[in-house]
Amino acid sequence: MARAVAERLTVFAGAVGPSEEPTGPEPLSDGASLADGYPGIALSLLHAGKALDEPGLIDAAQAVLRRSAQATAVRPLSEAGLYNGTAGFASVLLEFSVHDRRYLSSLRRVADRLGEQIEARELPKPGEGLPLSAFDVISGAAGQLAAAVRLCAALESSPGDSIRTAAERLTEYLLRVTEPDGRHRFGWFTSTDYYGAYPGYEEQAPSGMYNMGFAHGLPGIVSALCAAAVAGIGGSGPAETVARTTTWLVENRLTDDVPGAAWPNVLQAEEGTGLPVPPIGRRSARAAWCYGAPGIGISLLNAATVLGDTALEATAVGALQRVVDWSPAERYVFSPNLCHGHSGLLAVYQRAHAVTGSVSFRSMAEDSLRAVLSKADEARPYVVPDEPRPGEPVDDPGFVNGAAGVLLALCGALAPQATGWDEIFLLSPARPPSKAAKDRTPAPNRLVPQQRRQQS
Repeated sequence: MARAVAERLTVFAGAVGPSEEPTGPEPLSDGASLADGYPGIALSLLHAGKALDEPGLIDAAQAVLRRSAQATAVRPLSEAGLYNGTAGFASVLLEFSVHDRRYLSSLRRVADRLGEQIEARELPKPGEGLPLSAFDVISGAAGQLAAAVRLCAALESSPGDSIRTAAERLTEYLLRVTEPDGRHRFGWFTSTDYYGAYPGYEEQAPSGMYNMGFAHGLPGIVSALCAAAVAGIGGSGPAETVARTTTWLVENRLTDDVPGAAWPNVLQAEEGTGLPVPPIGRRSARAAWCYGAPGIGISLLNAATVLGDTALEATAVGALQRVVDWSPAERYVFSPNLCHGHSGLLAVYQRAHAVTGSVSFRSMAEDSLRAVLSKADEARPYVVPDEPRPGEPVDDPGFVNGAAGVLLALCGALAPQATGWDEIFLLSPARPPSKAAKDRTPAPNRLVPQQRRQQS
């Protein structure tokens, strides 16, 4: 399936041979974004070439990366965001520089550009409510910070360098965003004024909200601050904030008689005060990376690693195990994609297994892999379609909701050394650069569907 998806993406992107420049059609409206554009496809082909040991796919990946650069000439990246802007393009270029150091000079230029964009942007002040795009992983400060920290490590930045100055600024901003004000209202409160870009929240939180999802809420901020803490950016502030905010996350889980932890999509804000309302009687979110216990659990596991907090690790493991114990109907996962589908669960549980060694988590990853494989359809343009709604397939070549993301998850199942891409997904535990490089050395075992093992 990985080969089939890679071949279709190669043809789609117009990169069919090592000597050819990308010449295919220009069907992507935002060709230079990580979420929907050519960088995500280039990233998936790079890792597919490594996982499948097929140099032709790496050649194709490089051609698609050139197409990504061409797309920025047509439509310059004016935003700094991870999934819609320069941070995402830089993150993909960083992966290519790990493969071939000749990309380093380009990486430095793009990193400088990212630093300049972050410095030039006026960050909305916490107070009466912030849009999710001010602080989230997708386009806000959390995603930008995670990318900036990785770039600082890769480029061995010094104080005063543009990208390090940007990382310091973003860290300071997220520390303010997570601080309570005099009325005990947190800076990441989102008022109803900003609901226009995010339909569906009106019914969940009619007086404002505190987003609890990894993609748009506090768990993503936690993982970004973990990266800053390990990198030594912001002094003791990030670690102290991670400890405080994870305590708050644990305290605001759903309480019921089911083992493990679960959370709703959002916490309602109290009318008049804007204070977060405890999630009593609320429904749990679906089981996904973007919202729900898988994303929150991996964020808490990340924080436990940074803090050395065994109690927090136990809570994180319990949250991840609760999803394992749920029925498929309770998980409400039907798409094969990364964001809210089976590929996302495959990536989360493969990483959770690598961190904890849990046999149960490995079995969950195998189950998720089987679910992804079951979605293959050779008649579809990219073999595996997205499903925005059950039974309604949509062909999408992209990273977040499409075939490129599925291919990356398959690469991680084929070769553990190919899971390094999940740093862009903020799944990898924060760790010093030397440890990160060591973790990318080849490992012999592969994740393949098999009979469940008996735990000894």
